[in-house]
Amino acid sequence: MELAGNLKRKREECRLSQDDVATQLSISRQSISKWETGKCYPDLDNLILLSDLYKISLDELIKGDKSFQERIIIREAGSVRSMWPWWVIFPAFGMLYGLVSMILNRL
Repeated sequence: MELAGNLKRKREECRLSQDDVATQLSISRQSISKWETGKCYPDLDNLILLSDLYKISLDELIKGDKSFQERIIIREAGSVRSMWPWWVIFPAFGMLYGLVSMILNRL
């Protein structure tokens, strides 16, 4: 079963309305509706919150929706890659600052 169907089915099994879920996740009811109709997907943080709310594993929640699983993997890999330059830039500037300070102190 696809993710949208799983989300709706699990919400109904827990006897929660879309408003109830939206309140628990601090998001709009429209977001829940879009997820349940397959118009968009929840991010990984919200998936974790949903699995906790519905008392199921993430695997159980997204299992069977291969396209979503691939999108999550690609999205998470992209976010990790986009952060790496900051880990290079900050130490480089720190070393450059230290080097300039040492040179200026010797003058």
